Amino acid sequence: MRKTVLPFAVSLVLLIFMASCSPSKNTATEEETPIPVLEEGDTAHFTLLQTTDVHHHVVGTGPSASYDTENDTTQGGYSRIAGNIYIIRAQNEEAGIPTVLVDSGDYFMGTVYDMSLGKSPAALNYFESMDYDAITIGNHELDYGPTPLANFFNLAVGAGPVSRFNVPVIASNMVTNGHPGMDALKTAGVIKDSLIKTLDNGLKVGIIGLLGKSAASDAPVKAPLTFTNDLSDDAVVQAIQAKVDAVRAAGAHVVIALSHSGITDPDGTPGGDDVTLAQNVTGIDIIASGHNHEMTGDVVTVGNTKIICAGRYGENLARLDVTVTIGGAMNVELTNYPIDSDVPTFDVMQIFLVGALDSAINQALAAGGLPAVNDIVAGTNSANMPIPEGPGETGIGNLCADSLRYLLGTSPATYTLGIVPNGVIRNGYALGQQISFADIYNTLPLGMTLDPANQTIPGYPLVLIHLNPTSIRNLCQLAAYTILANNDAAMAQLANPAHPMHAMYPILLNLKEDYYLNFSGMSYTYGAGFAVQESAVKLFSATDFSCQAVTGVTLDLIPDAAYIPCVVDLYTALIFLDPSLQGLLAAAALPVTPKVLSGQNYVDLSMANVLTARLDRDAETAGVQEVKEWMALLQFVTRPTAQGGLNSLIPDAKYGTTALSSVNASRVNP
Repeated sequence: MRKTVLPFAVSLVLLIFMASCSPSKNTATEEETPIPVLEEGDTAHFTLLQTTDVHHHVVGTGPSASYDTENDTTQGGYSRIAGNIYIIRAQNEEAGIPTVLVDSGDYFMGTVYDMSLGKSPAALNYFESMDYDAITIGNHELDYGPTPLANFFNLAVGAGPVSRFNVPVIASNMVTNGHPGMDALKTAGVIKDSLIKTLDNGLKVGIIGLLGKSAASDAPVKAPLTFTNDLSDDAVVQAIQAKVDAVRAAGAHVVIALSHSGITDPDGTPGGDDVTLAQNVTGIDIIASGHNHEMTGDVVTVGNTKIICAGRYGENLARLDVTVTIGGAMNVELTNYPIDSDVPTFDVMQIFLVGALDSAINQALAAGGLPAVNDIVAGTNSANMPIPEGPGETGIGNLCADSLRYLLGTSPATYTLGIVPNGVIRNGYALGQQISFADIYNTLPLGMTLDPANQTIPGYPLVLIHLNPTSIRNLCQLAAYTILANNDAAMAQLANPAHPMHAMYPILLNLKEDYYLNFSGMSYTYGAGFAVQESAVKLFSATDFSCQAVTGVTLDLIPDAAYIPCVVDLYTALIFLDPSLQGLLAAAALPVTPKVLSGQNYVDLSMANVLTARLDRDAETAGVQEVKEWMALLQFVTRPTAQGGLNSLIPDAKYGTTALSSVNASRVNP
């Protein structure tokens, strides 16, 4: 078997263009006009520009090979965002209005450009080149754990007396608990507790950075870092309030929270951790929200706090024009700028940053025997392959789950399973799309191993766990409940104390759509109350990789002492161990107990043994050569039909709407 190695020869031609990227720094020097001192009753203006949850979408979302071409259908992209920012800054400078540019986290993790992290992180180079005023840390920055994250910042800062990366990283509610790398970054001033920035017009803008409770729960390897974010705890509210009060006491006229916490249903009935933040902490004028990927069509006002969110993936740039009367009112106006193919690229950025990234990554891929970033590797004749937009069976969800189970090949087991949560699926495909290597990678791009020996290649490694019929049935029930939990009409009924399932209501409120599980190797039917019985779970043959014909065997016919092999990614395995999920499963009476093989015995999955369950793509080489999740999808899609693969065509016959509604190929039957 070919051994895939990415040496990360990713050294960039960087930063020679930085001075040209930003026409204004917003702060005066000794040679410029002195900054005025504002007094009560004075009026001042500034523009806040926000990006968030860009997830390393350097060339936006959509077919990567079409970016900046005649047939471009992509949205977002560094060079287009840069072009918009450049224009706004230039217009503001001419009008004498300062511009403040911020990012609310999750700038890493999500595309093939994560391959830059080991040498020169693309997102941090972009922030520096565009002269961002402040950024914060999202949960996906912690996908690698705090030690690699500290290394990424150190790579960006560089060695020597002149720092290459000077953008303040604001993390106000992060507790390092003695982590040496993060403590060193705080000591060096790279990571700050807060920031006060005096603009050219004398306005003092205070900035804090927060990681919310929901977001922190999505970072399973963040330890020993903790975050003060449980807003149901009075002590936590007081701690955050103290941060805001301190910034005010230091002279800030306006306080902005870069909050990777989240807002839900912003154009309907707003909710989420950032709404709770605004309800419980006073003195925050603006929350620049991130995490939930939901763009605010208009400003969400909670008390005296204004909340905005740019959305996700760089598909939108949020602009908030702010008028402040010192000691009085603040007025705001929100403008959202769609970043699509109508937005011209900023050529300097495209050539010197994006072009250099592509060149370096292609060199690394070639050394590993892999296609180049924009090499076309597959296509699809199905219109049913977009990214999941909610819980429920989808073509792309089935495809991803099938690709994991495909790795077991002709397993001696009669039945095998693959499980992929919606939250790790980050890309889909359009009818007739020419699918590049980057498009495949970007579909399952997240994560990093806990094993330093395998950290030269990004992506979650795959692990083999074993589940008995009770755990399998309970996971099917969890998936069905996730569908229920995201059905607004059904949940409104459950909120009624007289409803027979009312006791489930507070439990279901915690089931986000990202938790929905896509299965390969089985189908299930749920009935009244979304209940799933073991007799309603049917299994597919272990060699039926695309799940086209159920064998007729149901889960209740398999002894509970029997264990079925199941492939999951490391993130899913760690989530199974997370106390909050285990608490939720216990409250719902849905115990799930994954096992791993230890010799001839099945033992409970644990942090101590999870890495022993990894799949090894090259058993003849010493150590474990991890199979990353994106590798599984690439293999399944491109392998020839004779080897059980899809032969570079994702077929509508197996993943289209007709297949999903048929008796045999459908995996979820309400």
